[in-house]
Amino acid sequence: TLPTVDSWQVLSMRLTAFPAEAIKTEGRSWWPDLVGYDPETVVSRPKAGQYRAEGEFEGRQLLLSVRADRIDWNLAAIGKALEEESATLPLSGSFPEVLGSFIKIANPWFAVSPPITRLAFGGVLVQPVENRRSGYVRIGGYLPSVALDPDGSSDFLYQINRLRPSKTGIESLHINRLTKWSVLLFHRFSVALQKTAITTVGLGSGDSACRLEVDINTAPDFEGVLPAEKLPDILQELVDLAREIATKGDIP
Repeated sequence: TLPTVDSWQVLSMRLTAFPAEAIKTEGRSWWPDLVGYDPETVVSRPKAGQYRAEGEFEGRQLLLSVRADRIDWNLAAIGKALEEESATLPLSGSFPEVLGSFIKIANPWFAVSPPITRLAFGGVLVQPVENRRSGYVRIGGYLPSVALDPDGSSDFLYQINRLRPSKTGIESLHINRLTKWSVLLFHRFSVALQKTAITTVGLGSGDSACRLEVDINTAPDFEGVLPAEKLPDILQELVDLAREIATKGDIP
């Protein structure tokens, strides 16, 4: 019996789109049009083909990154200064909760996005656990094809891609389900800068967590442009596959 999907907490969530043709990066109005107000910071380098806008959205940090050949929307926890008493994993909320905010930006963007050849939904999810051993026991439940020894194992990293045909009705479209599984230990350190050396001191034992990184994307062998009217359906399929993995683990 595995925990429910809302036991996964989000470190970051991402939508990536690859435009059919190189696009201009300057003067983009996507952020104010979709969010309803201007970003807090904007970095525009037209000659380098780069644009970056960042600000708060529903209590989280939203980032729009535009290059000539790639567009990313990212949602994560708002960065805060780490203090000895309060430094913890920078969690932005449960998977369903963060997804609810993320979809408010992603779906409306498809109405103004350029023609897209590939689409990807990604995220880094964690489940806090008591210690390393309990993390190995927990993550082993998500990996039925892996014999994981929680007492005699360390430095575990499992990565796999499982291809599936798309159910959106688009001919020859397949979906990559790339996942990376591991157990992390989040340490807190105090760093002292001196003239001749840098001194670091550990603060406490740290936090342990199961870590799941998902990259659910349309396969690159699809030829042509993804139908604009189908983009919300494609994203929904990518999200559903990510939710299935977070719920059932690594399954064919």
